[in-house]
Amino acid sequence: MRRRLLTLVFSTTLLALTILGVVLVAVIWAAMGSAMQNRAGDTARVAASGLEELVEAHGTITEDTLRGYVRDEAWLRATLPDGSTFSTGAAPTGSVFDGRDTQVTPAGESVTVEAKIPLEVNVKLVRSQGFVVIALSVFALAVSMVIALFYARRLTRPLEDFAEAAGRLATGDRRQVSRRYGIAELDAVADVLDQGASNFNDLLESERRVTAETSHQLRTPLTALSLRLEEILASDDLDVVHAEATAALGQVERLSGVVDDVVSVSRGFPLGPQSRYSLDALVESQVLEWTPTFQAAGREIRSQGLSRLEIDGAFGAQSQALGTLIENALQHGAGRTTVRVRSSGTWAVVEVSDEGSGVAPDVEPRVFERNVSGGNSSGLGLALARTLVSADGGRLELLSSRPAVFAMFLPAIQVADEVAADPPLPDLASAEMSSEQARPEPLVPAAAPPAVEQSDVERSVVAQATVEMASSSAASVSSGKTQRR
Repeated sequence: MRRRLLTLVFSTTLLALTILGVVLVAVIWAAMGSAMQNRAGDTARVAASGLEELVEAHGTITEDTLRGYVRDEAWLRATLPDGSTFSTGAAPTGSVFDGRDTQVTPAGESVTVEAKIPLEVNVKLVRSQGFVVIALSVFALAVSMVIALFYARRLTRPLEDFAEAAGRLATGDRRQVSRRYGIAELDAVADVLDQGASNFNDLLESERRVTAETSHQLRTPLTALSLRLEEILASDDLDVVHAEATAALGQVERLSGVVDDVVSVSRGFPLGPQSRYSLDALVESQVLEWTPTFQAAGREIRSQGLSRLEIDGAFGAQSQALGTLIENALQHGAGRTTVRVRSSGTWAVVEVSDEGSGVAPDVEPRVFERNVSGGNSSGLGLALARTLVSADGGRLELLSSRPAVFAMFLPAIQVADEVAADPPLPDLASAEMSSEQARPEPLVPAAAPPAVEQSDVERSVVAQATVEMASSSAASVSSGKTQRR
């Protein structure tokens, strides 16, 4: 492009200088012609006046005397009173500039002088002036090309930068142009390219975040599913195989809901279809699902204080959030993990606690931030869990750091008559307390209320109801996904 700009400037300047030169030469020709004509007349007048004085004094002249009046290669011819003529040579042929003048002596005698200047004299003068015009034109052309080269570089360099930036962006290099050129139009293009690179960075970062969170949330269900399949392979009891296979099928059906919920929350979309579900079923399904994993790790998990509260929200999303808290207790805690259900005003509270050393002091203020972890984990779980709970109108808080007690506050739509008589918690929704301000004392007392004991028959009934609830919730999530698509 730079070459094309220089060629355009060169041809345009050359054409303009050529036209201007022709006009100047024509003007010079006309001006010099007029000057030559005047010189011819002046030469004849001066020569006639001088010869008139000589004739009066001496009565005659010579050719040498006549040549003394020659100017600009003019040809002179003088006619004396006696009729004799004198000339400076052969008369010129062709086009000439001529002048004639007659002077009369006091005695009444006249002297006539005729002057002729050849056209070639004017041609020589115009040619010399033309060389000056050409030299000035060449100088002007050189100056214009230097200026054109400067501006061509200034105009083409941004375009080269833009092409390079677009090429980098196409290959995944997200660096911005960042340079500005002092030209409003080019700077506007640079701004658009930088904004496009910024949007590309945001989109790519969002997709990476969705991928990381989805991978994080799928890891636990797949691990639990793998354990159930191992139980099926290791058991010869058809009833056990049937129960484990039914639970595994429910977990498989929930995997699609896990993906949909994580993608929806990460991209700012609403969660899947809302439904009314039992909080006890939510807790028991997660305890039942995590029990084999805890047993394999030599740990114990139990539920406490079933409340018969009902929640209006996304069952799958809150299952993921509760599962993240349980997984966090398994990875970073120790001893027995307790999932406790209670009510606080209009809130249903699910607490997850363990007997470990708790949250490190340097991690505590940022425990819910992304990529912040007290161990070797990814640091995504608690941040995503808080997002899932918030998307359903609830809150996730750290009630105690040592030992660690995390609590999910969910808005309870219906509270049955038989509610666990636990001491109420402050209404966090109205108080707007952060986890760093006025945190209550740990809600895991030294003498915790005894767990609600259940017989084997009751546990079997609860487990079967939990599996059915999980399967129906997964089906509703899958149906909602189909409708959205």
